[in-house]
Parts: sequence; C-alpha cells; structure tokens
Amino acid sequence: MKKLYFLVFFLLLACLKDAADAELPARTQYTLTITAGEGGSVSPEATGTYDAGATVTISATPDAGYEFDRWLGSDFDNSGCAFALYCRTAITINSNRDVQAFFKSQS
Repeated sequence: MKKLYFLVFFLLLACLKDAADAELPARTQYTLTITAGEGGSVSPEATGTYDAGATVTISATPDAGYEFDRWLGSDFDNSGCAFALYCRTAITINSNRDVQAFFKSQS
C-alpha cells in the first residue's frame, strides 16, 4: 500500500512540474512613439513598448512665447486645450502609435 501512495505522490509531482514549466502565452505588445514640435515639450517621456490595452497619459507644455495647438495621433486629437498652460491626453495602446504635440507662436 505504501508503494501505491509513493507512486501517486510522484505522479502528482510530475504533473505539477509540467504545469509549472508550461509557457504562458505571449502578450501582444505595441510601440508608442511620442514627439513634440518646436515650441514645447511632452512629459513624461513615454516612448516605448506597452502591452495591448494599456493606457498612457501624457501632457504637452508650451515654451515661453508659444501655446499648445493640437495633438495628432492621440485618442483625443484637437481636445480643446489651446488656452491651457498644458494639455493632457490619454492614449490607449491598441496598435503601434505615433503621437505628436504641436505648438504655435503667440505672436
């Protein structure tokens, strides 16, 4: 009877080891590239690779003498931030994305 228990025990251990060694499915990832045009910057530096479905929030800040104009490639292009000190947008990562912040001179 003890031999039967040991056999069952070793079979269970072998099954658990196989389950632990099984590879998890690969996550789908996409590349996000963020750029700022002349006259401002974007923060945080969020260019990189993200898992599908991730949401990244970035802010555009104009330099002195400039104002924020618009986003291109974000989920909320032309999101009505023209008179703000900075403009924030959210990007849902569902494909490779190129997002640009545009600024214009106040003069």
